[in-house]
Amino acid sequence: MELQAEAGGAAKALSVVLRDATAVQRYYMPNIKGGGVLVETPNLLPIGTEVLLMITLPDGQPRAPVMGKVVWVTPPDNREGRPPAIGVQFVNDRSGVLIRIQNALSGLPRNDGEVLSF
Repeated sequence: MELQAEAGGAAKALSVVLRDATAVQRYYMPNIKGGGVLVETPNLLPIGTEVLLMITLPDGQPRAPVMGKVVWVTPPDNREGRPPAIGVQFVNDRSGVLIRIQNALSGLPRNDGEVLSF
């Protein structure tokens, strides 16, 4: 599995593992102001919930913590047949996760679009 999420108690901690650049491109949400990731999980959280993401990227560096906020929910019974997921906007990226994601994507085609502000 390219991405794993585990809800952890009241702290709302999620572990996210992006194993390669393709996974980073698939789950990174560049159209959210400040960046964010889509986290496939059966443990859906309400919009506005603050979470601590522990993100592992394919750059060989240790996993990094970044605070986030749920800004998107894909329910299990969605019309597109996609897995249940939450979109998490980075709120306080002190560990440089966004820069590391952008570096992982630097050799791949860009997907420019409107930046969404939540």
